[in-house]
Amino acid sequence: MATGTVHSNGIELFYETRGPEDGEPLVFIMGLSAQLVFWPEGLLDALANRGYRVIAFDNRDAGKSSRIRKPFKYGPVQAMLRHLVGLKVHAPYTLNDLVDDTIGLLDALGIAKAHLVGASMGGMIVQLAAATRPERVLSATSIMSSTNSPLLPPPRPSALKTLVAPRTEIETVDQYVAFGLDMMAKLGGTLDQGRDELENMFRRSWERGLNPRGIRNQFLAILATGNLTKRLKAVRCPVQVVHGGADPLIRPAGGKASARAIPGARLTIIDGMGHDLPPSVQPRIVELIDGNCQRVEEEKAVAVGA
Repeated sequence: MATGTVHSNGIELFYETRGPEDGEPLVFIMGLSAQLVFWPEGLLDALANRGYRVIAFDNRDAGKSSRIRKPFKYGPVQAMLRHLVGLKVHAPYTLNDLVDDTIGLLDALGIAKAHLVGASMGGMIVQLAAATRPERVLSATSIMSSTNSPLLPPPRPSALKTLVAPRTEIETVDQYVAFGLDMMAKLGGTLDQGRDELENMFRRSWERGLNPRGIRNQFLAILATGNLTKRLKAVRCPVQVVHGGADPLIRPAGGKASARAIPGARLTIIDGMGHDLPPSVQPRIVELIDGNCQRVEEEKAVAVGA
């Protein structure tokens, strides 16, 4: 595995890459405030072992990438209310900027086109990239995400609190791990989340550096971007939508909405999965990602035959 930092879209992005350098690029984009270590190692390794050049990176305001320092115009609750009633939400940046960050990463690594995989907010970035930068996206897999429509069912109250509740004062790694496990318990479904894997994930996050301010920046970015539905009609690459049937944060209706909005998208609902990536579902997600990547060549063959 190799690591590095690249200059992209006016900021610095930290990335990790594994697998053969000449493999098809497969780029993983994480969600709200989540560092690249939130991607399970086994999932990334499994795809690298299948010959992909697997790349994961920290979004701006997460992990080892650049931190954005701009004043807040309002808090998360007020921003949510503005979003729900259709008022403009002001933010330091939007998901369009995060799409540009991703494209800048590809440029810096000399990659013309890549398969993209995103979770939660990362899924929105992937969908938006496929719609607005089709020349750079081979395929797109959106996991536990949505069209960001204000008309979708809201999160369950306990899950919503993980986003907007006042932050607990945390001074040690053990306190952070306990906080993280409690948060994931609220976001999980009925499947075993794999405590050891989660503990390791939160310990690595602590060691890499936390950015509480970045959570609000990214949350505002989601709200400021607005509904993606109309833009998703322009997507032409193969798209796989994956969603947990027990997701309490972005309800299954979110994934269904994305699949309806994107021409030719395939939808897979995984029973018992919440807003997480439990060990028991990771092999299936690997198959879904790989299968969606393979559709690119399959559809080319069909087009040539026609």
